[in-house]
Amino acid sequence: CACFSIRKYVPIVSYEQRQSYQDDFNAEYDEYRTLYAQTESITRTFMMLDERWKHLSPGSEEYQVKKEK
Repeated sequence: CACFSIRKYVPIVSYEQRQSYQDDFNAEYDEYRTLYAQTESITRTFMMLDERWKHLSPGSEEYQVKKEK
């Protein structure tokens, strides 16, 4: 995990600086895409579970079990 510091990225004033920023971006992009995909998958799972929970009767055993989890 690379540590991010906003101070490292000052306004671009040269081609070399731009290339350095691009290299940093490219070096971290695969990890970003992997983490983004994992986050999206978890979000979809919670959204699906929330939708299922909304259709359960509040007094039912399944509702209580889901509520406790």
